[in-house]
Amino acid sequence: MGKEKIVLTLILLLGLGLRLVNLNQSFWLDEASQAQLSSLSLSQIWFNRSADFHPPLFYFLAHFWLQFGRSETWLRLLPVSFGVINIYVVYLFAKNIFKSQKVIEYWTLNIEHLASFMLAIAPFHIYYSQEFRSYSLLCLLGTMAMYFLISKKFTFLAITNLLLLYTHYSSVFLILSQVAYLVIYERKLILKFIIPNSLFMLLYLPWLPHFFKQLQSGINIDSYLPGWRDVLSISPLKALPVLIFKLVAGRNTLLSRVIYGVYISFVFAVTFAALFLAKSEHKRFLFIWIFVPIFTMMAVSFYFPQTQPFRMIYVLPPLIFLLSLAVSRYPKIFLTFILYIFIFGDTLYFTRPRLQREQWRQAISFLRQQNAPVLVKFPDKFAPFYWYAPDLPVTPAKPPYSTPKLFLLQYLTDLTDPKRQIDQSLRNSGYTNNRTYDFEGVGFIEEYQKIP
Repeated sequence: MGKEKIVLTLILLLGLGLRLVNLNQSFWLDEASQAQLSSLSLSQIWFNRSADFHPPLFYFLAHFWLQFGRSETWLRLLPVSFGVINIYVVYLFAKNIFKSQKVIEYWTLNIEHLASFMLAIAPFHIYYSQEFRSYSLLCLLGTMAMYFLISKKFTFLAITNLLLLYTHYSSVFLILSQVAYLVIYERKLILKFIIPNSLFMLLYLPWLPHFFKQLQSGINIDSYLPGWRDVLSISPLKALPVLIFKLVAGRNTLLSRVIYGVYISFVFAVTFAALFLAKSEHKRFLFIWIFVPIFTMMAVSFYFPQTQPFRMIYVLPPLIFLLSLAVSRYPKIFLTFILYIFIFGDTLYFTRPRLQREQWRQAISFLRQQNAPVLVKFPDKFAPFYWYAPDLPVTPAKPPYSTPKLFLLQYLTDLTDPKRQIDQSLRNSGYTNNRTYDFEGVGFIEEYQKIP
């Protein structure tokens, strides 16, 4: 095995190893919903998810994956595998497009090794490679699509675009960036793009009726759950800085606002300096890949809020390429700063439970031992109850209350009961809060006892 293959193998093993750390975390709300819905029949996945705003491809893959195991570790190995493959695709992308430029001669490290290494340790990519959702697949397919675009392999591009649209609706913004690139720089290739994409998009027509049902359900959500859109999205005006920061630094926060503010400024300074100083004949292509999806999503979010960094995860690879190109010019300073940002983000995520996933498994295990009803401030019990304890008595909180003891979850209280009317109704019914338990991410679970 040559030296180059040995380095690549070590990078892939590093990427896999980091993505296996803490893989047995509890499912959080969305992952439990993913697992529950993926357990349905293929027909139900296709026809019966009007309230779930996602295409079916990852649900189908997860459905078959579930046939071999149901543990968190096993199920998360599916997105982990997509994440590791993505590292390899980034390696191939850089090797074939950036011509294997040597960036640190005395380390015999070239740009494809550097880019794949950066993605291997990128905290944002690690987090979503561990998420039992479609985001690591979205990033992988997005990287492949842009590779086929710049390589002018339009049949493969059309197939990948179809898979993207069946994976996540936000991929439409990436496809718009492909169109923008061709219109601006490669107009003579537009017809070669349109013909295969149009043909393969015919295979998307069967899904369109279900897409419109899901869209209508999303539009109507304010009528029965006011404020839910604010949970799903961030302000379009804040989108660009939040997206760039999270993609580079990960989903990490620091308790001290002053220290966090300084850290944010540092990350922005390094990132935008790298974007400015990176040099490549393909720099404009990378910029279109990053900013066209972000700005089009921001525009759409004024009408249909969907602005979240994970929905734009496919713009992480071009950021990685630009950071790598900056290192190729100023290796010592940029490599030091970028390694610090990535390793710091990974360390925070791996060591701090509050930055990990909601502890539903632990909370539900506790509630199962209490032999008392559980009340939630929501129209139905949350998805983790269906996944971890479908037989546990959980009901929406509303009077009358008849049992001598019960447990009340405060999860999403600020959204569904901001005035704490349910808490007051319990007190009015003769209950007192004896004790409060706290589970990371799930929040407070209050034990109420009826006063004799």
